[in-house]
Amino acid sequence: MMGIAWRDIGLIAASLVVAFGAGLLFHTLQVPLAWVLGPLVSTAALSVAGLSVFRSERARRAGQLAIGAGLGLHVTASLLAEMLGWLPYMLLLALVSITVTSAFSVFLARMGRLDRITAYFALMPGGLTEMANIGARMGAASEPIALSQAIRVALVVCLLPPVIVALGIEGTFEPYGGELRIVPYTELPLLFGVALIGVLVVTLARANNPWVLGALIGAAILSSTEVIVGAMPRPVFYGGQLMLGMAIGGRFRREIILRLPRMSVVMSVFTVLVSACLFGLGMIVASLSTLDPATAALATSAGGMAEMALTAQFLNLSVALVVGFHVVRAILVNGFSGTLYNLLVRIGFFATLERLDAWLFGARRE
Repeated sequence: MMGIAWRDIGLIAASLVVAFGAGLLFHTLQVPLAWVLGPLVSTAALSVAGLSVFRSERARRAGQLAIGAGLGLHVTASLLAEMLGWLPYMLLLALVSITVTSAFSVFLARMGRLDRITAYFALMPGGLTEMANIGARMGAASEPIALSQAIRVALVVCLLPPVIVALGIEGTFEPYGGELRIVPYTELPLLFGVALIGVLVVTLARANNPWVLGALIGAAILSSTEVIVGAMPRPVFYGGQLMLGMAIGGRFRREIILRLPRMSVVMSVFTVLVSACLFGLGMIVASLSTLDPATAALATSAGGMAEMALTAQFLNLSVALVVGFHVVRAILVNGFSGTLYNLLVRIGFFATLERLDAWLFGARRE
């Protein structure tokens, strides 16, 4: 028994070393979001292979705190005013994104052999944990939802940044006026102290992802009032990304994937399809507004708020604006996804698409 415990401790320590090495390798190769993707891919591979990997809720939250505070330093007073002007677009795009994913969930139910409500929450672009919990309260199967949400976030963060880079549509936004100042380590206690107050407030408000959003709000207050100006020290920021990448990768547990192999494959396909549709939606928005294509693509993407905000930073885009779009959608999805589901049922949305599904693909599954 003791031998097994020590073996697991060794494997967990090794997974940390491998994750750090993967992040360093990806960083050296200049892979987008290297310190998220490297640990994510390596940890997922080890976990799917059945090996013990580092999983710590405290480490994940510490990583989210560092990321949220680092991203919040991008927010200025002028950006806050600009975000208010985009609020109607934020609401409209959130509703359109929810409608698109709801429509695809009908076909996911058939292909993945899921019931309607489980497919709905599996594909909905909400919080990884929140969607499984809300779905379970409404009678959905939580395990397929949790796996599907992990696949969604992992695939989007792996695919979208390279696509944007390949298309050459990065931005030229300079949050620090073109001169990068690194926040001294002596200012970090104040930064993280205010960030933790933000986490507490957001937690009490029962909002989604409080450790990222709360820390971001706290840091944004300091940045917009010019109490603390500059960028998070890279070792701290990269460390937060490493913890986030490992947390996402650790969700790919071997036993769950072996129980749901069809679900894993089908969800991967549908994530790509939904992402392509939302990317197209972003390009339409960019053509009809002053929003640049890269920001529009991230604003409408099916990825998570923290991952898309990090992508915005990597691509020299306005982090605050991308976060604004995802915060509005997160509020609608995590706060009202159950209500929206019942509304869509009452107006016959799912029934109509199920008839279309039956007409296109024949009799529905049993």
